Amino acid sequence: MDLHRSRSTFLIASLICTLLVPAKAPVLQACTLWAAAGERVAHGGSLIAKNRDWKPESSHVRLVDPGSGHRHLGLYPTDEEGRRGPFAGINEKGLVVVTATAGSIPSGERIKGGSGLARKLLTGFSSVEEILVDGTPFSRSRPSIYLAADHRRAAWIEVAPEGKFAVRVTGGGWLAHTNHYLDETLAGANRKIGRSSRIRLERIGELLKGKAAPLTLEDFMAFSRDRSHGPDDSLWRTGGKPGIQITLASWIVSLPPAAPPEIFVRLANPGEPEREMRIALDGPFWKRADGRIF
Repeated sequence: MDLHRSRSTFLIASLICTLLVPAKAPVLQACTLWAAAGERVAHGGSLIAKNRDWKPESSHVRLVDPGSGHRHLGLYPTDEEGRRGPFAGINEKGLVVVTATAGSIPSGERIKGGSGLARKLLTGFSSVEEILVDGTPFSRSRPSIYLAADHRRAAWIEVAPEGKFAVRVTGGGWLAHTNHYLDETLAGANRKIGRSSRIRLERIGELLKGKAAPLTLEDFMAFSRDRSHGPDDSLWRTGGKPGIQITLASWIVSLPPAAPPEIFVRLANPGEPEREMRIALDGPFWKRADGRIF
């Protein structure tokens, strides 16, 4: 992989001190995130994906016009109609942001710090470079995992307790993440790394490394369906025990360098047949009225 690593002090001096809304309760998203860029992608741009794992809960895809800032398409919980931030999103500038829970730290630590950062990234930034260079306030965010991509590169940002964070970027390789810290500077923050987090990280790495040819949207769609490690530890989790988190959605975006982004979404809402959407996000799409589209 073509990786660039920076430590938790990365850009601290230039951070924008944006006040974030305090969190009321942790929202656990034991998800799998992965991306590829450059020569590892068939069209030379980027690919990014998230499998959303959580307790049974319906979600939908919503186009949001914030009034000030970039319009974005996001995956939202249905019962809250946008009051919670998006689990995944892409804005009209072609920036994608997906998130996962830092499940390796105690639940009490996960609610310390500001919330709503994913929404702020989507409405306020146009590229991965802007996020990293202009100093997004990760040090003020609650602990979490972020994966972002545009048509040039992809990056994950690990946010740990006490304002520490680390970044890894690729413009010609792949990245993957689950629910524990991977950067050596944050390894000490891991209190307990879950079995599923380890297995899912290993499996998505195997799939990404194992494909010799450049990766395609169809490859990412197939990876998202992988069930090779049973109902609780696979990338697509069906749940083998009561109370175990299951996979509720796949969010996959292709970001070509010279064409509109293409998005694939699979929803597995409880009590409903699975549904899929695959559309190009061209200029006319972003002129639609805001609201639920899928």
